Amino acid sequence: MKKYKKYWFYLLLALSISLTVLVINDINDKLIPQIVQDVNSGVIGAILTTIITLLLLSNQTESQENLSKTSVVYEEKLKIFNDFLKTLGECLEDGNLTAQETKKIIHSFSTLRIHVSLDNAIKLEQAISSIDNSFFHYDEYSTPNLSRISELYTKITNVFRHELYGDTLTDDLEKFDFQNLKKVLYRKRLSVIKPNSFDDLLIELKNNSKILHTSKQNKITIVYDVNSELIEALTGLNNFMMEIVNTVSNDITFSYEINRQIINNETYSGIPWIKLYYKNVYFAFYGLTETRILWIGKSIPEQKQVASIEIFELENLQKFRLQIIKEFQNILSDINK
Repeated sequence: MKKYKKYWFYLLLALSISLTVLVINDINDKLIPQIVQDVNSGVIGAILTTIITLLLLSNQTESQENLSKTSVVYEEKLKIFNDFLKTLGECLEDGNLTAQETKKIIHSFSTLRIHVSLDNAIKLEQAISSIDNSFFHYDEYSTPNLSRISELYTKITNVFRHELYGDTLTDDLEKFDFQNLKKVLYRKRLSVIKPNSFDDLLIELKNNSKILHTSKQNKITIVYDVNSELIEALTGLNNFMMEIVNTVSNDITFSYEINRQIINNETYSGIPWIKLYYKNVYFAFYGLTETRILWIGKSIPEQKQVASIEIFELENLQKFRLQIIKEFQNILSDINK
């Protein structure tokens, strides 16, 4: 209406003059000529048409302005809401809150309050107030408190949805619960098993269907099956090493070691290793690698490979026989010295 204020002034003035002419004509008993009356009537009609047009234009312009304003406010709210979630996520990412991060949350929340209703501002304040020391606690499996995190973000997103979409929403979002993420974050529970003999080692190995190993260097987890081929190859390696040991010295003793790992209620075997001792000195070992290779190594004077073959090449072990015997004899000689 304000945009057409000037036009309204002239239209109302013209309408007043035309109506005055009609009143004067009625009072003075048709004093004004008929042609003037006809022109005046046409003017009145034109004025009324213009007034109606201006009313329609005013309403249309006002609607467009309101729509444009609403669109701008919506975009600004959306940006501020996303910025707040980003700030909150970055501050909570490392599992604790510093003084600087706390100030960031307060600043972002203060900006946010400008664009939400009083009731929703209170709901957001209550949601953020739920962040306490226990919010960052981990359970016995080193898994973060996903339930509390999910509850916090669900409360915040419900407020934002109502601010953006208003009465079009009928229900609030329920708290989400990603059980699969809990399983991914599940930390393995590790126990070291030390069997008394090679046969006991095989029994422990056969009790689980898979071997699992996580590399310390690149954090890659490798899993492979414990099948008959693997058991046969490991048995053949052990028989071969027994012959080597009997040739080198009768004073060599064996120590067997294997890990048991429980992940998501499923049990895995670690890589089995057999260690060799001479006069209580650990000097050599043999077993499997994470890539399913039979491996023989020494630990004196440094940990180093002596021989290795694929599990399907068991017959090739004999070509390393003299080399291994010589290596072991040299190590035992150094120990004796």
